[in-house]
Amino acid sequence: MVTSDREREFYDSQYAQFLALPDHALRLDRKVLEGNLENPAHPFYERRWLYRASMRALEAEPLAGKTVLDYGCGPADFGIWMATEGAAITLLDLSPAAIEVGLKRAEASGVRVRGVAADASCLNMLGAAEFDLVFACAALHHTLKYPGAVEELARIMKPGARLVLCETWGGNPLLNTARKLHRAMIGEAAEQGEDIILSRAELRALDPFFGEVQVETRNLLAMGKRLLRGRFERRWARAVVRTLERVDGALLKLAPPLRNWCGEAVVTARRK
Repeated sequence: MVTSDREREFYDSQYAQFLALPDHALRLDRKVLEGNLENPAHPFYERRWLYRASMRALEAEPLAGKTVLDYGCGPADFGIWMATEGAAITLLDLSPAAIEVGLKRAEASGVRVRGVAADASCLNMLGAAEFDLVFACAALHHTLKYPGAVEELARIMKPGARLVLCETWGGNPLLNTARKLHRAMIGEAAEQGEDIILSRAELRALDPFFGEVQVETRNLLAMGKRLLRGRFERRWARAVVRTLERVDGALLKLAPPLRNWCGEAVVTARRK
């Protein structure tokens, strides 16, 4: 079993590379974030629907003046963006290097944020009922394996606070098998914490604390985009993805139950 210490060391080494970047490369606001989503050379391009849908969910209620936790913030793209929209942001990550990156990006972007490096199963440095909104981008599937993590997440959220999750979706057993085979083929490190794929079964852990749970999924055949990773700068690759997305649109209208077999999801819920 991978311990939090091993996972922390792994992600520290991953995020340390960002610390050498100049300020202009770290600066972030809405224009920069949306530009990255439309830039085929940027890693965000592959998940542009997922990230745009997450932004819409986050902005379903005004961000300005809200206390927001970027949970498992990584390089903190979304936390910094929300700070530039007027939210009071706290960055949380297991990795101290990620928090250092986030603080540096905030300074380069002209905003202030708070940074906390901590294990999600023990958030004593965060107050009870402190946050109006918690956003977790590809993070909850990491922390579900740690006892007490969901309870701590619920503790720090105000009654009625919103939870927005941006995740790979695990409702398709064929796709899940392909993912596991791919991880084995490329020798993915166990410390990356990808052994849990979020699905409705995992979401049941939220039931004691959250209501109004909604799941918006997309990308069925279009998950074939993973095979084109690194090729999106080529016109033909983008054309293939657009074609698959159009086919998905028709399929999902004809057979709505197939939505659970899609590969990506934005999940929203509200603290009871």
